[in-house]
Amino acid sequence: MSRRSYLFGMTVALALTALPQALMAANEDDVMPLPTTRTELSERLVRAGLSLPAIKTIVAAARDALVIETSAADEAKIPLGASKFGGSPDLPKGMPWAIRPAYEDAGQMAQQYEAEATNLYADVGLLPPWLSEEAGKTLVAARKRLNDEAMAGVLKLMKDAGIDTSALDIGNLPKASSDEIAASATELRAKAMAVAKPFPLTFIAQLDLAALSAERGFDPVLPRTGRLLLFYDLPILPADFEPRARAGWQLIYDETPVSQLQRIAPPKELLDFPSTTQLRVATITPSSVVTTVPTGDASYEALQGITEADTSLYHQWLFTLGWPTDHQGRNHQLGGWSRAIQSGMQSRSQLAANGIDAGTGEAYQSKAAQQLLTDAKAWHLVLQIGTDNAIGYTLSGAINVLVREEDIVARRFDRAWIVYEQD
Repeated sequence: MSRRSYLFGMTVALALTALPQALMAANEDDVMPLPTTRTELSERLVRAGLSLPAIKTIVAAARDALVIETSAADEAKIPLGASKFGGSPDLPKGMPWAIRPAYEDAGQMAQQYEAEATNLYADVGLLPPWLSEEAGKTLVAARKRLNDEAMAGVLKLMKDAGIDTSALDIGNLPKASSDEIAASATELRAKAMAVAKPFPLTFIAQLDLAALSAERGFDPVLPRTGRLLLFYDLPILPADFEPRARAGWQLIYDETPVSQLQRIAPPKELLDFPSTTQLRVATITPSSVVTTVPTGDASYEALQGITEADTSLYHQWLFTLGWPTDHQGRNHQLGGWSRAIQSGMQSRSQLAANGIDAGTGEAYQSKAAQQLLTDAKAWHLVLQIGTDNAIGYTLSGAINVLVREEDIVARRFDRAWIVYEQD
């Protein structure tokens, strides 16, 4: 962990300690479900105070979508090829489980994981068991100096901001137990080894598009036949702004007759990995909704005509829809516009998919990037996977699967880009 990362983490931890408990979590009671019709959308925007011209513009740009709810199920009772989350995929006979290659510059990634594992021990004064005693003591002393400096910097920032720190008990901040540290370090070191070799991807879901297309809210851009199967590197969560992240997922479009499918058991490497690599089996229930353009991305130009006052009201209204990490559920979505946690999803996909590392602001300013960004709005949300305790997806972030519309039409789903957004 870098000094900057540590400083940020400690600032957040101490700030939360100093704030009232009531302010530490969002009030999800205020979250409203997505509208189910354009009429309902219009009525809700009227109540939010937007002008009629703005409402007309927003509704015109809206997209149909399906919100997907899950229910725990016995996989043996789910027909081959039917929609489901988790468990074992139904693949064409002879097709193997999706396996990614080693990541580009895997050595660099492995070093980062090893450093994180080592620092977990050192930051609480423990010697990492794989280091010599001398090396361990040297590291512990160095990390203590770093952390003490960072803590002093955090306290100064808080005092400068007018936050009363007198009640903070710095010596008794929560710390992980030695067993928790050992488990986390084991997981990090397993990741260090996994990134450097071919490794099976986690099966996330398969969706029967033919069945789902009968729903009123089915996104008309998507195929009305076949199935989509999503595999993703769940333990690694590849950095979506890096071109090398492309190795970390497979979106498969399959039209194989059901009679030619077979259910494939998870590889042993996935089952033995010391972190979540498998999702629990669940059937799905789709519901038709109407989605609106998220702010801060390429497609927002569709709403350029609305006034500044309407823009502000629209931003506030979007917050009432919540995020795909809400504990109320209904966090998965097929098609439509995303409930974006952050911004720039389309632009980031456009640059990274075309070989440009989009991890810095400067990356967006080059001539090559500027030219590419003119087409960023072509990226279309195919699937959004959010927090779901029923399937064991407990991360506080969403997996967003995007495909350019021309690739959707041509059934080139292998060109998908995945953006993982965390709140």
